[in-house]
Amino acid sequence: MKIAMVFDGLGWGGIERVGIDYCKLMLELGHEVDVYNLNPSLNAMEVEISSLCNVNHIVFTQLMSPEVYSYGTKRWWWGKYAYPLCYICISIFDFIYRAFYRNSKVQYDIAIAFSGHFPDLTFITKDFIKSKKKLCWLHGALYKYIIMTQGYLNLYTKIKNLVVLVSDGEEEVFHYNKWLHLNITKLYNPTFIAQRIVHQQKVLELREKYGNFILMVARFSYPHKDHRTVIDAIKILNEQYQRDINVVFVGNGESEDTMKTYAQHQGIASKIVFAGAQRDVQDYYAASHMLVHASVAGEGLPTVMIEAMAYGKPVVATDSKVGPREILGNDEFGLLCKIKDPYDMAEKINKLLSSELLYKHYVMQGYLRINSFKPETIKTQLDKLLITTMDIA
Repeated sequence: MKIAMVFDGLGWGGIERVGIDYCKLMLELGHEVDVYNLNPSLNAMEVEISSLCNVNHIVFTQLMSPEVYSYGTKRWWWGKYAYPLCYICISIFDFIYRAFYRNSKVQYDIAIAFSGHFPDLTFITKDFIKSKKKLCWLHGALYKYIIMTQGYLNLYTKIKNLVVLVSDGEEEVFHYNKWLHLNITKLYNPTFIAQRIVHQQKVLELREKYGNFILMVARFSYPHKDHRTVIDAIKILNEQYQRDINVVFVGNGESEDTMKTYAQHQGIASKIVFAGAQRDVQDYYAASHMLVHASVAGEGLPTVMIEAMAYGKPVVATDSKVGPREILGNDEFGLLCKIKDPYDMAEKINKLLSSELLYKHYVMQGYLRINSFKPETIKTQLDKLLITTMDIA
């Protein structure tokens, strides 16, 4: 098959990394893959894309997506009157823009909106690239998207074929929207992290520099990632539990400077390391003692949790909807803590620090859990998904 993978930017991030992993699996299955980056300024991860893939740049922003303006119908009383006008005007603009861009000579079997954002969803529904079938990824559960805005549901009904990471709330969605007909497949993200080369010298240097440190790998983007609660938990661990332990934040983002200032104000800055974005993140996993993951808003399926387990690191994560519990179960494969509760997080971390037996238990449980996310497992399911999508009338 000839497949188009469409991204709303390819900066450093979990969605982008997973998408590139899927490109690799598709190539292994014998498909031809083209990549479209709709936000060319975000291109840091393009170096990770196989040279067998053609990478195309075209600017297509959120403001060029008519459905994004449906937010206004919920926020302002006049939004329901303005939305139809905005929709018509932006649709006309897109029609003209497409006339200048579209390459009618290239036709794909399947066009995939992988980021699951308004730009890539609109890009394929407006046929900026020709395809026989359309498919989109939801990085979480269906209900999470449709409660945000009607715009997502409008686009899903045009695409029809959806991939979700978790199926929570699906029954309720279809019960209250009986007219809705979607083809939904639940598919976990693969992780290739264990195949990366670990640089032992770098691991030793990190351990010597930061000691027995806790790791968090995430963008600085509140409320999607909650570094503030982690900072507070480290303060509690140091002051109330007398744990002389550091946390290393790997990642960057718009709220990074705010978090640096917050750590200073809390008097805990000496225990907080801002390492920035790192290409060799496997070295940090290998050097760390455990992973912590925190979010306030809904989560998809946090790949970093699976990656940490692959390196034998226990996980403490906030019980944000719905991904962390999908991975960890009811504390079966890791420890869940309350959202925005640094005391509960500190308590769970301290449990792992206090009991070598419990620590080893979760190391072994993590190894068991990652079997569901191994590339070989996901590749078989992906192959079936692509064939089924093409066969749907």
